[in-house]
Amino acid sequence: MMERIFLQIINMSITSTYVILFIILARLFLKRAPKIFSYGLWGIAFFRLVFPFFFESIFSLVSINTRTIPENIAYTPLPQIQSGVRVIDGAVNRVLPTPPPIEASINPIQVWISIGSIIWLIGLIILLAYSILTTLRLSRSLKSASHYYGNIYLADSIGSPFVFGLIKPKIYLPRNLSKTEEPYIIKHEETHIKRKDHIIKFIGFLIMSIHWFNPMAWLAFQLMVEDMEKSCDESVIRELGYGIKKDYSNSLLSLSLGRRTIGGSPIAFGENNTKGRIKNILNYKKPKFWVTILALIAIIVLGVGLLSNPPDKDVHIGDERDLGKSIEDFAWEYIDNQIQILEKAEWGDFKIVDKEITRLEKLFTIEDILPNPVELWKLEYRLRPESMEGVVIAGGMYIEDGWLLDEGPSGNPYLAFSYENDNLVYLGNVDRLESSLDTPELAALAIRRLLEDKGVLPNETYEGDHVVIKFPLSTGETSQLLLSQPLVQGDSGIWAVERWMDGNGNVYLAYQDLEADMAIEEYYRNLQIESDQNAKPWLTDPVEVAYDYIINILGQVLVKKDDLQVINPATIDDFNESPESHYIGYITMMTLEERIFHLDRVEFLTLEDEERISELNLDKDYHMPSGFYVYNPDNYPTSLDVSEDTIYLILDWSDISKHKSLSKKEFVEYNNSIEYTPLYHVYTKDGFVTRIEEQYIP
Repeated sequence: MMERIFLQIINMSITSTYVILFIILARLFLKRAPKIFSYGLWGIAFFRLVFPFFFESIFSLVSINTRTIPENIAYTPLPQIQSGVRVIDGAVNRVLPTPPPIEASINPIQVWISIGSIIWLIGLIILLAYSILTTLRLSRSLKSASHYYGNIYLADSIGSPFVFGLIKPKIYLPRNLSKTEEPYIIKHEETHIKRKDHIIKFIGFLIMSIHWFNPMAWLAFQLMVEDMEKSCDESVIRELGYGIKKDYSNSLLSLSLGRRTIGGSPIAFGENNTKGRIKNILNYKKPKFWVTILALIAIIVLGVGLLSNPPDKDVHIGDERDLGKSIEDFAWEYIDNQIQILEKAEWGDFKIVDKEITRLEKLFTIEDILPNPVELWKLEYRLRPESMEGVVIAGGMYIEDGWLLDEGPSGNPYLAFSYENDNLVYLGNVDRLESSLDTPELAALAIRRLLEDKGVLPNETYEGDHVVIKFPLSTGETSQLLLSQPLVQGDSGIWAVERWMDGNGNVYLAYQDLEADMAIEEYYRNLQIESDQNAKPWLTDPVEVAYDYIINILGQVLVKKDDLQVINPATIDDFNESPESHYIGYITMMTLEERIFHLDRVEFLTLEDEERISELNLDKDYHMPSGFYVYNPDNYPTSLDVSEDTIYLILDWSDISKHKSLSKKEFVEYNNSIEYTPLYHVYTKDGFVTRIEEQYIP
């Protein structure tokens, strides 16, 4: 229980540190405003230090994770923090203890948390005990004070005035205080009592004591007291007149020379930052109306922004119209929708008079995709037409005993469900065209694809650092991989391919060859442990991981490491930018009317390509007498598709270092009119040719 409280306090302290830094910055912009506004800002910080739960708002100025340390961090195989600041996360996660062997009885992080919570509690007790002792000592020293009038007392043992007490606070003045100074000083202390500053300071001290390990909490408390005193000084000046500023400042200066009496008592306070207060008093002027209004607006904006958390990233998938429905209800709705599609189809003219579910079975329960488990159900059904006349059998359909059955994707769907607030939620029909759904991992990938397409999940499986690696496929186009760190961020974390994109811009989620019923999280945990134990150190190198995936998973055995183009660090936007593919060859069958043409691809070598020349077993003197050789390994040309945006460039023979642009009509005429067969560079992206450029051959 104490460990859980300790972790909650740590999380609140981390968030509050961010808020305190924001407030310190805001104070700089409020220099010209009355100090009551700066004083009020500290209430935001102290609320953050006390209360763990805040409302969500799109206007939140808090850009870090308010749950940096997960409550279950002591029980996870690979403990790590997620503050949202990559530099901090990486540095901290690298020093967190590595997972213990499976046979170990306790995770080292549990020991850390237990020791930390004990140290925190001891520090809190010591600080509170010291404060109580100093308060009792001060109380004893004030017993000899004599009553002056009201709640004001005179004492010989003090060098400066202060307020002491909570329920019935008293004002204590030095007995040697001059009569000319009394009105200012008494008014100052009475203002503190009127505004309940003595209670606010006491509460602030208790909050600071709880967060004693955080130096920013101490700084916030000190600055709050400073702003409290300055705002109280300003209140006295406004009430007694601006002409007292010089005398008031002299009083503060003379009192600052006296000995301090309060010590560490949380229920007494007096002088604070005399130099800053005097400077503020002398510079204080009646604030302009517009300054006050702007300051008030700033306080409201900061209050909303710093007291609210950013919108919850957890997905919300339910629809109130579906409350109370069962899986069978959703299955019948799906069937009814398919009936409407069939009956309205232009290629048929028939009516469905009966329907029947032949199979409704749960195949898998998938964890860790959504906050609640996702279930994958298999639905099979059959429909009875009123008459077979007008029934057109589409792909996958057939008739059996008067029933219409469909073995296509729409006829035997995989339906995904989850739960939100204990209500069943239909996620959609899982596409099984990309891959089969025979294993939990493949089912999880298909469900993720569904949720990404619906916008429920972002188009990245793992947050954090990414690497993008481009490589050529055997078909010629450029593909690319997105690599992420699924468990631990930083140098010690393993890398994994989470998705890849082909030359046409199609994205495929990566999968691993897992053992039966093994979760992908368990697979990566095992790999991380092997890497930490130096059994597979190459897993922390994204290039090695990518190359292994290209060779052994994608089967692109002709790819060499030198072919890889690495973007590190990269973002998800870098990956979403479709790769550009590059071909060299001879153009055939290009016409003005058709968009598709053929490219007889070649490989263009120069004398500098010694490794490739040796690999092809070429004789440079015999095969390459002119210094270059064109080698065509393909028996069939490649079909490519141009668009209206395709650029056509041919050599400018007046200056062969340049090209000139042609329209498609001009390019086709040029390519058909010349006596030789020119060699072209062809660039494609998203399945279309973006540029065709003629190659100069001497």
